[in-house]
Amino acid sequence: MKHSERHLTKSAAAILEALANSDLPMNVYQISKITEIPVPTIYRNMSILEKESLVKSFQFRGFSYYYSTNKHAHYFVCNSCGEITPIRSCQIQNSDVEKLTAGKVFDHMVIYQGICKECLRKEGKM
Repeated sequence: MKHSERHLTKSAAAILEALANSDLPMNVYQISKITEIPVPTIYRNMSILEKESLVKSFQFRGFSYYYSTNKHAHYFVCNSCGEITPIRSCQIQNSDVEKLTAGKVFDHMVIYQGICKECLRKEGKM
């Protein structure tokens, strides 16, 4: 447990638990449905959780999707149907990026965007 996790409100702890138990990032409405916490309360907590580096987010189709920083996150997002699929393998090595940039990498997130297999099939492109 990170130092900042010890001082969480009951709502924040429930949000973190929901994200930790999900393989997929979730928006505030999905989190609200699972936790039964009102959406405005989730928004307030997300601001704090992101500042504390316990949660990260990305934007897609006008929504913020959140995931726990305890997970290494790579996702494929279908631009047609909006389905988000976790990618388990990571080909990107932080040390390679550090060599290229002469910098220090602390974290990374990869989001691939395209058309999923099912949408390609429906469009007759498979």
